[in-house]
Amino acid sequence: MTFLALAILLTVFAVMSFLAPHKESAAVVLERELEVLYRVARRMTGNDADAEDIVSQTLLNAFKNWDSFDGRHPRSWLIRILNNEWLYLLRKRKTRNETDIENTNEPADENFWKAIDVQMEFKQVVEALDDLPEEYRVAVTLCDMEEMTYESAAEALGVPIGTIRSRVFRGRRILRHKLVALYS
Repeated sequence: MTFLALAILLTVFAVMSFLAPHKESAAVVLERELEVLYRVARRMTGNDADAEDIVSQTLLNAFKNWDSFDGRHPRSWLIRILNNEWLYLLRKRKTRNETDIENTNEPADENFWKAIDVQMEFKQVVEALDDLPEEYRVAVTLCDMEEMTYESAAEALGVPIGTIRSRVFRGRRILRHKLVALYS
């Protein structure tokens, strides 16, 4: 499903919401969060096709279950659905890569942001982020790029807050190593 198809799907939701007024807030929230969902899905999956698939399924599931949603923290709720869809797709494929962080070299300089040239292009950062193992890539994306709190990210992914903190810390460390290596 293409990004255009997702936009059309949201338009259908909006029309359905117009016909059923109690659904209006669902269409508004889903449309507002679509870009965030796609960015997160792109970071989770590493490719556009899978990202579009899990976003479209997330939208369908969220719209179907909107009546049971309490209305609090819609972004976390939607990312939780998104994550569940991604995990379902992975189980379906039966391929989930495990990460060996023990073999990751760390830079000697712990002050990461001072070691990186201020003029580094965003594209290089995103490419380095895309190379992170999935669990770290998603945690760093949610907390650093999407500016979610650790609590919201933990809720969205259905993991303890300590796990999120650990993944963000390790993900940043691996990312730091990759980025410092570009300029060494």
